Amino acid sequence: MLLDLKSTSEILISFALWWMLYLGSKLALRNFPVYVSWDAVTQYKARGLVPSTVFLLLIVPSSIWAIAYDDELKHMRVTGKTELSNSIIAVAAGYFMYDSLIVFWHLKHDGVAYLVHGVLCMFTYLIAVMYQVYQFYGPVFLLFESTTLFVNARWLLYELKMTSTSLYFYNGLALLLSWIFVRLVFGYTYSYFFWMDTLDAHSKKNLDFFIILWYTTANIGLNFLNTIWFFKILRGALRALRGKKA
Repeated sequence: MLLDLKSTSEILISFALWWMLYLGSKLALRNFPVYVSWDAVTQYKARGLVPSTVFLLLIVPSSIWAIAYDDELKHMRVTGKTELSNSIIAVAAGYFMYDSLIVFWHLKHDGVAYLVHGVLCMFTYLIAVMYQVYQFYGPVFLLFESTTLFVNARWLLYELKMTSTSLYFYNGLALLLSWIFVRLVFGYTYSYFFWMDTLDAHSKKNLDFFIILWYTTANIGLNFLNTIWFFKILRGALRALRGKKA
């Protein structure tokens, strides 16, 4: 398959904009006394919420639109692209480049699992843009980002010492349910379709072996992380439920 570098500028612009938003959040958040009172690690994580939340608010509606209304994309499940799908995936590739870099620099605080997640996503979307593959599944799996809204809210409410509020409890419940239905039920269902399409493409020799190897490995790895994180969320939800009953 031929390498297409036409979207390189779009990817780099996306990367630069997310990086600028992260740096800009450092200046903006200084206006909030609670942010100033936090230690350096908590401040770093608070800054990360800004590009993370903006990204999900941009990418989730765009992905829903592409899945629902881009009729041409529905016939390009493995190879090919549309203008909308390519733009969505280029923006995502730039975001996960930023995300991987920032997590690597703060690996001590974020952990290896988040770095693995970022790198898997980064190369998955970079390859999708540069080789015009799996662009149907790009918007599909970007819907996972909808759960990040509740993850970010949970972190913020915890740091604001609002763990005893109903808002914290119901946000945790929403996080648990959205994780089950979006990342697990929806995710594993479309992973099955992904594998069926991949096996079909392999039998017809429509994809290079190494592209297939990368995407199947990434799919297994990301599903594994989503499952591991689900059990962590479940344990947290059970603790919150016990506290609510008490």
